[in-house]
Amino acid sequence: MGTAWFAVFGALIIVFQVSSLEIAKRSTCVPGFESELLIFRVSREHLRPGMRLGRVGFTDCTNRTIFLFGTDDNRFGVKADGVLTVNREVVLHNGHQNFFIHSWDSQGQKITVPVSVVHYEHYHGHHHGHQCGKHHHGDHIEYSHQHHSTEVKSADHTENATDPQAHVLQFPNSVGGLRRRKRDWVIPPLNVPENQRGTYPLKVAQIRSNEDKTRKLFYSITGPGADLPPVGRFKMDRQTGNLYVTQPLDREETAEYTFEAHAVVEGAGQAEAPMEIIVHVIDQNDNKPYFTTEYKANIAEATAIGTEVVRIEAKDDDEPDNLNSDIRYRILNQDPPLPTDNMFEINPITGSIRVTGKGLDREKYPQYTLTVQAADMAGEGLSGQTKVILTVTDSNDNAPVFTQTDWVIPPLNVPENQRGTYPLKVAQPPVDRFTMDRQTGNLYVTQPLDREETPSYRFEVHAVTDGAGQAEAPMEIIVNVIDQNDNKPYFTKQYNANVAEATAIDDDEPDNLNSDIRYRIMNQDPLLPTDNMFEINPVTGSIRITGKGLDREKYPQYTLTVQAADMAGEGLSGQTKVILTLTDSNDNTPVFTQKSVSMK
Repeated sequence: MGTAWFAVFGALIIVFQVSSLEIAKRSTCVPGFESELLIFRVSREHLRPGMRLGRVGFTDCTNRTIFLFGTDDNRFGVKADGVLTVNREVVLHNGHQNFFIHSWDSQGQKITVPVSVVHYEHYHGHHHGHQCGKHHHGDHIEYSHQHHSTEVKSADHTENATDPQAHVLQFPNSVGGLRRRKRDWVIPPLNVPENQRGTYPLKVAQIRSNEDKTRKLFYSITGPGADLPPVGRFKMDRQTGNLYVTQPLDREETAEYTFEAHAVVEGAGQAEAPMEIIVHVIDQNDNKPYFTTEYKANIAEATAIGTEVVRIEAKDDDEPDNLNSDIRYRILNQDPPLPTDNMFEINPITGSIRVTGKGLDREKYPQYTLTVQAADMAGEGLSGQTKVILTVTDSNDNAPVFTQTDWVIPPLNVPENQRGTYPLKVAQPPVDRFTMDRQTGNLYVTQPLDREETPSYRFEVHAVTDGAGQAEAPMEIIVNVIDQNDNKPYFTKQYNANVAEATAIDDDEPDNLNSDIRYRIMNQDPLLPTDNMFEINPVTGSIRITGKGLDREKYPQYTLTVQAADMAGEGLSGQTKVILTLTDSNDNTPVFTQKSVSMK
């Protein structure tokens, strides 16, 4: 239920409507749906295509009101403005249909909410509104106080169109003749769409004064767009006060006009203080997304699934933070479509392209060309395209061979802690740790290697003719010791709330999956007033407050057990304690001395 504010300025009445969702946004905002469960009640079992079931409330804590939605039941769809509709005929045989709706926040994180479409006459006693805590066990329909309920009375329900009649702006009443207009008078802006079709001039509004009841008045406008550049965009009928726009407007050229309206008594001068008029040019979707650069990136054969390889960005000259410039990305084509046609995926909001398929092979498929589309209107409007060139680089999966006297040999990779019977064969033509059979040229490693001790070895190989000296120029051999996950993350200290930054360390190879750490909270002590008073960013280690009820008198200190695990959270792990001490704010509102602890 919204809140209506009324402001009366003389003969001018302005109504401001403030929704509950807007009020909620003024407080601490958490992206997501308006409720943990959405229930849409209908009066019939047969739902026809095109039927509107209600509106889904969602916020990403920005000023946007248009979002990308999806469902896991293609019989239902959600438009960009949140309206839930029926795509194909649905029969509620059991009196209800359950499914999920998804959306994404401004960071591209997916958020899901369960939905139930209920034929309320099927359940006796439910058609007078939801009943908190009541259960219908036979069909497993549950109602609780934590849901939003919408009733649809008819499948043919439509919304009334807005009356297109032009606005009438009334000068405030002047008592005892001309007087200065109060500074706190706020005249609502006029909205004129850009590129508006029709025969010009088009009427925008009418300016009136109560003084015209007793005296003859003439009306005029001055300022930018009137008698100042761009001159003549707007004009006023001096007899009637009708305000006209004389030509199609272009928001990308001028987004707003501000000028003044005047009322003058015939032969007696000014009858009213000037009225400020603001005209907003309403954006139309007349610009398609475009890319300002070509995108190229290298990707190694051994790149792990889920790794980001490149991030693209399109621009749109339509109004920012508007549906007309709300861009979504998708991959239209992958060339070659091998070994599968979905080797890559793109985040529709952020434009991040990641590896999703197995089988990158430089020798077979040295380069991929992706055709990527950027479409506004949350992916449903105008679109532009670009090419993304991904070059596959070698990961040394082929044995080196001699080619010519100018030998160029790729590094050899030998895993540390390798099991097996030694000596192990490393390669054929390309001390102590390595040896070579002088007859065959086989190169052997003589003992287990340790990357943390020596990450790579460099030496030369010589080929000589029996009794005749050197047959080839020396060949340089580089042996890289491949990292294995034999070191778990560890913390160098215990953390408390006055520590600005802390670090979990992993001695395995940097910028490698073996040292790719993720954090999570294993335990909160005490578990009061809830067991999820805090959350940790799994990548940055930043700890933030998520629960309500901090009270120094009841719970003066929290101890969090935090785990750091490598292999992106799936490998070896270490733990530490984070001590968070609450301080008294003298008003029973506890605060931390610092709201987050970052662990990197």
